[in-house]
Amino acid sequence: MSWWWVVAAVIAIGLFGLYLSMTAGRLDALHKRIDTSRLSLDAQLLRRSSVALELATSGGLDPAGAIVVAEAARDARTAADEDSSATDRADAETALTQALSVTLDAEEVAEVRSAPGGSELLAELSASAQRVQLS
Repeated sequence: MSWWWVVAAVIAIGLFGLYLSMTAGRLDALHKRIDTSRLSLDAQLLRRSSVALELATSGGLDPAGAIVVAEAARDARTAADEDSSATDRADAETALTQALSVTLDAEEVAEVRSAPGGSELLAELSASAQRVQLS
């Protein structure tokens, strides 16, 4: 075997190693972005559940709706623990979304707005729901 083949093999192995190193760097950067996105989504979901719980305890909702929203918000907050699975968390967040959409119909929104501090709570809930969608 000629020394040219040895030089070509060393160069090929070096280029392949460089390619693997660049790919590993890109995968690491992607992993960091995924972790950051997951943490951002988690923070926004916790904020939405806390605003929903605050709305439920504010007295602006009717008692039955307040109980439904409070239980769904509590379940969403407890599902955020590290011990629960991702499907449990998704189910709890879906239940909170459904509870909010069923409870906050047009008449209920008007009633909450007329309560003291109700407009601010609804605006904060709307903003947090929008941030969840963006996350």
